[in-house]
Amino acid sequence: MSNPISLPPNLALEGNRTNDYKPADIQVTSSDILKDANHIRQSTFNRPQQTIQDLDELRSYQLTKRKEFEQQLNKNRLNFGQWIRYAKWEIDQNHDFKRARSIMERALEVNVQHIPFWVRYIEIELLHKNVNHARNLLDRAVTTLPRTDKLWFMYVQTEESLANYRGVRAVFERWLTWKPPKEVWDSYIAFEKRYDEYDNLRNIYLRYLVEFGGEGEIWWKWAKFEVSGPAPDEVQIARVRGIFEGAIDNLAQQGKLQDEYLPALLKLWADWEMSVKEAERSRAVYTILLELGLLSKQQQAIIFEDFSEFEKRYGLIGGEDATVRLKRLYQYEKDVAQDPRDYDSWWDYIKLQESDKLDLEIAELLKNATLVSPIHTSKLTSWRRYVFLWIKLAWIQELNLVDIDGARAIWKQALEVVAKRKFTFAKLWILYSEFELRNGDDGLTAARKILGRAIGQSSNGSPKNKIFKHYIALERKLGEWTRVRKLYEKWLELSLVYDQSQDGATNLGLVVLKEFVQFEQSVDESDRCVGLFEAVIAVIHKTTPESDNDSYYFSFIEFLKEEMLYDKARQAYREKLTTTPSAKVWILFALFESQILSPSQLQELESTTGEEVQFLVEDYHRKQTRAIFTEAFNWFKSAGDSENAIRILEAWKDYESAHGTDESLNKVIDRMPTAVKKRRTVEGVEEVYVEYVFPEIKPDLSKFLANARKWALNNS
Repeated sequence: MSNPISLPPNLALEGNRTNDYKPADIQVTSSDILKDANHIRQSTFNRPQQTIQDLDELRSYQLTKRKEFEQQLNKNRLNFGQWIRYAKWEIDQNHDFKRARSIMERALEVNVQHIPFWVRYIEIELLHKNVNHARNLLDRAVTTLPRTDKLWFMYVQTEESLANYRGVRAVFERWLTWKPPKEVWDSYIAFEKRYDEYDNLRNIYLRYLVEFGGEGEIWWKWAKFEVSGPAPDEVQIARVRGIFEGAIDNLAQQGKLQDEYLPALLKLWADWEMSVKEAERSRAVYTILLELGLLSKQQQAIIFEDFSEFEKRYGLIGGEDATVRLKRLYQYEKDVAQDPRDYDSWWDYIKLQESDKLDLEIAELLKNATLVSPIHTSKLTSWRRYVFLWIKLAWIQELNLVDIDGARAIWKQALEVVAKRKFTFAKLWILYSEFELRNGDDGLTAARKILGRAIGQSSNGSPKNKIFKHYIALERKLGEWTRVRKLYEKWLELSLVYDQSQDGATNLGLVVLKEFVQFEQSVDESDRCVGLFEAVIAVIHKTTPESDNDSYYFSFIEFLKEEMLYDKARQAYREKLTTTPSAKVWILFALFESQILSPSQLQELESTTGEEVQFLVEDYHRKQTRAIFTEAFNWFKSAGDSENAIRILEAWKDYESAHGTDESLNKVIDRMPTAVKKRRTVEGVEEVYVEYVFPEIKPDLSKFLANARKWALNNS
């Protein structure tokens, strides 16, 4: 193992450690350090004073200073502050303008586009009253840098301070050839205004307007100047009014009525008109532009606020109606702008405009109103209001503007918008068909196609009754009975399908069937009516439960009763009883026999000539009705259906109370059952139930004995 290397004390890896931790006698704090630094910084450096005794020393000093300046410039020729200090030293110390200008020119050769140096150069010349030198510099400056407004302004200010007003105008005119910004024109105008050169000022405003395309801001500045002028006379009033009118006309012709300065211009105009006691003109300034509707929403808001303030301030009599109308107009415009689907506001807005607007302008408003359709998927009131906007637009296009092709396009577009929904509007289709009838070369064919298309597009859900009724009424006017029957058949078919899809919750098919039958009755086709009922009942019998087709049966029977086809009605009752032998049907069947005419009454009806004939219930009716009641009672009794048998007896008893005798009533009462309580065991549980026991009908023994006695006497 090698011995460790021993190092001298000055190369030791660790310093000598001492255990002396006593504090120093004098403690240096951070505050002491900062005070010492601040004291050193505040101490002034006193340069040694140099005194010049003779010319040689002066020249030596000048040479030394020039060498110092040149050395600094050689290091950084772009240090324009050093160039200026060099030139100022030559002027201040040596009064050597020639050498100072030489230095300045050398600096310009370095960078001729350094604007602050040009300014300092010119200021030095002016400071020492070297006016011509300053003018030459200004001329050179604006020639070299014509787009630098600071130099031009300095040039103008210099000439004006020297009272060289003609020179100021010359500088401005020279400046304007470079198409400067508006501030230059405003400065030129302010210069002429300071010296009351109003004719020059007005000429400048005219050139100003031409240069910037007649902006509203320039018109407003000109009008503000004229309004703030001396007391108006007739010439001045005409001039000011001409400026205002020219401003509005030019802005309107150039399509710049959206200019942001228009509200301020109108307010200034209205206030000026009031100052010259022209109240009606003052109000018209606001009302006409607001009613034209050519302003932006933001402008309308500003102008309307100014108008309201104007009315409050002056309180003019007779302006209330106009103010209220404008308030409503502005509110409606605001509402439809915020919510284009607010169709109530659209309607109110259009109605308010109709008295003043042309038909073409109203049509444009309606087109704007129909741009956005309702978002609802159901047929709500909003959709109805929206569709009627289309209808009004089409009518205006057709009747007022006499644009048939345009109206036709509007009808088609309206139908396309509605066709994308799950519902339709019958009124839209009907009015479109009437439009084609009025205007089309082959209007009838076009109207039929439209109505047929309407039926086809609305056949997915509930059939549109209004469309069918309108189409049928049209064909009936034309005497097209075949087409009428086809339409009724289609209507009836769709209605039956719809009723079936609703599981019998609707009864639309019966309504259509009755209308179909009424049509056939109107053309004396009773056989067709019977066939219609039978066909529909046959279809319903196959597709729906028996309980759902009662209304069709009873309607059929009612029709047969009105047509006095009693045998067919009895047959219909019998057919119904074979499928649905309910107490209700039996009772209706029995009462039917007392509601029709007896054979004798039929003969009397045929022979009578009176307008009104009254028929009463006869023995024939009572006999027929009792026979049906008896048959029904026996049927239910034999079937063991006590409840329905009792219903039959109750109805029979009511009938006898109304049309029978006491004897016939008692016979029915004798048939009423007796309720007997009995007990039975159901699934191990004993329960009490009621059983109806019908009395046995005993034979009439007295009549039997009388017949036996009569037989015995005859054989004795």
